[in-house]
Amino acid sequence: MGLGVAMLPMPFVECGLRSGELVRLLPEWHFDAGAVWLYYPSKKLLPAKTRVFIDFVLERFRSERFAQRMQVA
Repeated sequence: MGLGVAMLPMPFVECGLRSGELVRLLPEWHFDAGAVWLYYPSKKLLPAKTRVFIDFVLERFRSERFAQRMQVA
């Protein structure tokens, strides 16, 4: 049927909004969920795979401009 209402982060819906598949019901309203955090025990003796994951997430957020895309469009 294609009917429903959801509150979703902008990066997850921007393609649907651009194509017209999705419609923004309240364009002047948004919800700021706050920052994204990565928690890990300590920088001392940090496993290499944890460091690689942290670097991957940071680079992906930067390259995709995730912070800017989360803002109201």
